[in-house]
Amino acid sequence: MNTQQEMNLKFIESKGFDIYDLKGLHEALKWLKTVDADSLLYSEPTGNEFDNKVGEMRRPMLISSVETAIKEFRK
Repeated sequence: MNTQQEMNLKFIESKGFDIYDLKGLHEALKWLKTVDADSLLYSEPTGNEFDNKVGEMRRPMLISSVETAIKEFRK
């Protein structure tokens, strides 16, 4: 079974970032910190208030997963 960490990284990869490269992980981290919250869902951004709230709830765990991957990459 996939862990939440792996699922979060697969989501990041689905958005076009290389999760197997340190540069790609840093680009993903920058994107996560600045993108509209409704872009943090699998669907296309809608501007919907509910999607924004869900995206804001997802943002910290996605950032944490990328930061963890960066730390593991540097080991």
